[in-house]
Formats: sequence, C-alpha cells, structure tokens
Amino acid sequence: MSRKKTYPPRFPRFAGGIKLQLKDSGVRSWWVRKWLDRIVALSAGTRAGKARQYALRGQVAKLEMAGSHVTAQVVGARPGAYRVELGFRQVTGKVRARILAGLRKEPITVARLLAGELPMEVEELFRKEGFDLFPGTKLGEGQYDMTCSCTCPDWANPCKHVLALLYILGGEIAVRPLILLELRGLKEEELYAE
Repeated sequence: MSRKKTYPPRFPRFAGGIKLQLKDSGVRSWWVRKWLDRIVALSAGTRAGKARQYALRGQVAKLEMAGSHVTAQVVGARPGAYRVELGFRQVTGKVRARILAGLRKEPITVARLLAGELPMEVEELFRKEGFDLFPGTKLGEGQYDMTCSCTCPDWANPCKHVLALLYILGGEIAVRPLILLELRGLKEEELYAE
C-alpha cells in the first residue's frame, strides 16, 4: 500500500479587495474578449480558472497604475499577501509620434476612445507600427512584450496571482478602454494636445 503523504485542501482567504464585475458570457466588447483570450493563452493548465475565481472573490487589493507599470496585492491561501508587478512595453520615439499622429488625424477615433469605446482602427494602427495593444505577444526567444513578477513561491510564470490581476485589469478596460493606451505609455491628454 502506498504511503503517499496527503495534505489538507487550502482555500484562498477572503481579502475584501476588488471584485471582478465582468462575466465572460456577457462580454460584448471585442477588446475585452481579446484581452480575456490572451489571459487564457498565457496560462498553463487550470491557472486561468483559479485566477478568475480569485478575481471574482475580491482577492486582488491595492491596485496601483503608473503609466505602463501596474502593482497590486493578491491574497492567496497562505498568510499575508503577494506583491504582483506587471510592466508593459512602451511605445517610444518615432513610433510613438506616428501613432499619436495617426490617432489625432481621425478626430472621430479619439472621440470614440473618450466615450469608452475602442475602435478597431486603433489596434490596426499599433499593429502597423510593430506593437500589439494586448499583452502576451511573443517578441523572440522567450521574450514577451509584458513582464510580470510575483512574490509567491509558484514556479509558473505567470502564476495565478498575476493572472488574477490581469482579469481585474480586463474589468477596468471593459469600462475604460483608454487604459490599453496608457499601459503602452500614451496619455489621454496627448490624444488631443494640439
């Protein structure tokens, strides 16, 4: 008979943090569906499902956004919270200038962005300049356009805590798609600066 050691099940502790208001079945925005598809593509095994549960239960707290850098505290099963950090590749130099010029050239596109809608032309403009608006694009050998770190002991990258934060960001992007541009280093004021 096997003497395999068994451990009692562990459950995440309640954090009282930000709860994901986004239901997969009710997602009508193309940009939110694409964001959620990327989260699932980034995860391995059941991590995306566990991360979604973390986001729905309010396990993500102290969310801070500073340009292309996002940090949060995510509560898991162990005492204390894990610090999660995300960094997105920024649009810089001449590419930045061309993207801004392309956006400003079409005032209706800027108006739609400010009204809480993401026209597909914006994604196409980024793609034409060699940037993806959404996370998870592979740049080369083992390099992605997004960096992530977590203080948890999980060996997987991204872990479920990182994915939970990405789910919460998806909920924010559903309401305010301009966040996608901010994560790439473009500020709202720059869209109508001239």
